[in-house]
Amino acid sequence: MEPPARESMKRMNPQLWTLGTSLICAKVGAHNAHPRNSIVSWQDDNSTFHLLPRDDSLLMNLSQGDSATDRIQECGTGGTVWSIGNEVISKVKGWSEERQLEASTIEFVRDNFPSVPLPEVLYSWIDRSINRTFLIIKRVHARTLNAAWPSLSTDQCQSIANKMAEHCATLAGKTSSRHESASGYGVFEYWLMGRPPVSNPTWLPMTLGPLSGPELKEYMSNISDERVPYFDNDLPFYHCDLGPTNILISDDGDSVAAIIDWEAAAYFPGFWVATKPATNWAYRLSEPTVDPQE
Repeated sequence: MEPPARESMKRMNPQLWTLGTSLICAKVGAHNAHPRNSIVSWQDDNSTFHLLPRDDSLLMNLSQGDSATDRIQECGTGGTVWSIGNEVISKVKGWSEERQLEASTIEFVRDNFPSVPLPEVLYSWIDRSINRTFLIIKRVHARTLNAAWPSLSTDQCQSIANKMAEHCATLAGKTSSRHESASGYGVFEYWLMGRPPVSNPTWLPMTLGPLSGPELKEYMSNISDERVPYFDNDLPFYHCDLGPTNILISDDGDSVAAIIDWEAAAYFPGFWVATKPATNWAYRLSEPTVDPQE
């Protein structure tokens, strides 16, 4: 991926960021006049941030920019996450025509499962010239389940577990006859796929399908000598990355504030809903740290 995903967004100065090749973000005083070409805006303390079409005249005489200062996380070679001020997160991922947009999945979940807590999407777009997507979402001021778990009471732990089971059951109430994403694209889940070919770029995740239930069973029988687990042809909708870092807990520890990272949610065979959390390391809570002086 050129430029690398970690270079997709840059802070040019304390008031200006570039996002890919087509948009910029400008920070102005809350009482300043709003730019007429503002695509979306949000408040952050005493400032207003505006997402704007790129204007190279604003970038003249500036440095090459800094992509590291606001960077929160690098997701391999194909994605990176940044903060923009205190209230917004910018998420960048590699893109191809076969991929479901995370913003579209969040919209699908919001429309079909209103009880499931979600982050608010402010804007999303595809930067085709550099093969990546940008997702701008409001920051959820909460702790991850991984961070919150050691401080929760036994009753709070049980309550959070029950609530997450309820959310999973709610999602599973909608089914499809095909292994596909919310909008009918292929599914991103390497644990149910054969090995990617060497020719596949590491920044471009492969997808599988869409496949009917029988087609999925045939595919699975072809990539493994193990017996294909039983599943019927009504595939439930499932967030297949529900590890403890993607579940946000309210500060008081009493509720699920939001579920994040919906890029791989799709319709899966029923056995996978129970199997993946039991076998995948990403679902495990981190070991509590121990002070060596204690």
